[in-house]
Amino acid sequence: MDQQTLKDALERGKAVEGHFDGIDYARLVESMAGFRRGSAVLSDGGVVPGYPSIGRVQSLAAGLQRHYQGPFWAEEKMDGFNVRIVRDGDRTVAFSRGGFICAFSTDRLPDLLDTTALDDHPELILCAEIAGPDNPYLEGHPPRVTEDVQLFVFDMMRKGEDGFLLQAEKMALLERYGLPSTRIFGRFRPGDVAELEQLILKLDAEGSEGLVFKGETDGGRAKYVTGRSSVADIEICADQLLDLPPEYFTNRLLRLGLFVAEHGQAGDAELERSLGRAFIDGVTRAVARSRGVGRVGRRFRCRFRERRHAEMFMQHIKATGGQRVLIDETMPLQESSGYWLLEFERVLERMTGTLANTLAGASQYD
Repeated sequence: MDQQTLKDALERGKAVEGHFDGIDYARLVESMAGFRRGSAVLSDGGVVPGYPSIGRVQSLAAGLQRHYQGPFWAEEKMDGFNVRIVRDGDRTVAFSRGGFICAFSTDRLPDLLDTTALDDHPELILCAEIAGPDNPYLEGHPPRVTEDVQLFVFDMMRKGEDGFLLQAEKMALLERYGLPSTRIFGRFRPGDVAELEQLILKLDAEGSEGLVFKGETDGGRAKYVTGRSSVADIEICADQLLDLPPEYFTNRLLRLGLFVAEHGQAGDAELERSLGRAFIDGVTRAVARSRGVGRVGRRFRCRFRERRHAEMFMQHIKATGGQRVLIDETMPLQESSGYWLLEFERVLERMTGTLANTLAGASQYD
């Protein structure tokens, strides 16, 4: 992006300047100049395109027939957070979905990824999911990542170019550089519904989130999630019942119902019990927390290689977290096994207030 276009974007409020550890960049808060919201403009004018939203199909057979006329690939959909990893000068940084340089992801890249591919291809953008229990953004994580976090490359782009590398080129680069990636289950056609149904049921039993389909020649994408991933989301977030929009829960109930109907799981007693437990356990967890400490919140912990990056991250979440963030100011960072350990809590304001009044005996009028 040329300097005049960027200057105009900044003046019109379509872009905002960003700074991270001596790196200057800008992020688009509105789509412009052919780049979507969340794109980042590097100091040399190179653009890291924003990652697009991927449509969801909720009927496997009908969705495949509607979206694909030719071959496509099926890959695992990971339960993590999305980053775009790029080389900026002699630094490697990770951008969040919103176009910020993520202090946590950037700090941990040396642990998670060999960046030789970016040395050889400085125009390359690695799109990856970071997943695991010790992440600072999400409560959920894949069942096979049981500690800390891991990184999984699932797409690649090029600076200044909208769209993804085609599957064959991406797979060649993954193999050549030994990059960690999401599981690639193979090449399919729209008529391969029975085979894909067996695969999605296997993933459902494993506790995996689902599949992403990627067109072989046009790169078109669609996602399809398992039924139990919807139950897992509700289980994790039921104590946020008043703080999340109602659509968060109703959308997942609809997805679950469609999945159950399509895959013949109606009457599955254990599935039905797990859904009920998900709601009840979440609310009782919130009640216990309110009685115990006077508030309801979600606790997070994560590790940093560099103390300064942990401090930058704390500043960022306090400014942009969207919820009140509590950090023990007397000992916010602890050194442990060569890392700086950060623990913090995001307070659920509406659940906290409602339960405080309710448990104090206040009346409620329906």
